[in-house]
Amino acid sequence: MSIDKFQRALADVVASPQLCIAIRGDNSLLDRYDLEPKERERLLAMVSHEGMSHNCTLYRANRLTPLVRSLPRTCDLLGENLTAVLAQFWAQQPDAEVQFKLEAQRFGQYLLERASADFGGDERIITVLREELDGLDQFFGLDCHP
Repeated sequence: MSIDKFQRALADVVASPQLCIAIRGDNSLLDRYDLEPKERERLLAMVSHEGMSHNCTLYRANRLTPLVRSLPRTCDLLGENLTAVLAQFWAQQPDAEVQFKLEAQRFGQYLLERASADFGGDERIITVLREELDGLDQFFGLDCHP
């Protein structure tokens, strides 16, 4: 059994509802994982199960939490654009960083690099984002300055 390949495939489908749905329509998308027949069968059963959408939702909630807690004002200012920006960020950065601070820094850097494309270069968002990124050490209790 190639458990590492199976785990990678499962992680990919949980992280990407689009991939999960695509596999339901075209199971040849699993070919890139080089799965054993039994693993393939199990994965196909999982992506077809009605509960898979809950797994995808929980995964996204776990990726969203560090960002909303660490960069709350930025997320508020992004407003309705947040969903689209997160989808793009998660597509570019499919592997989550479990440390809140590191995930917030990665998202902040992504936003700074894409400022004009993602939110029209709105200076308020950029200013607030920089303030929140600068305050992450203090927010997480790592400020060593007296």
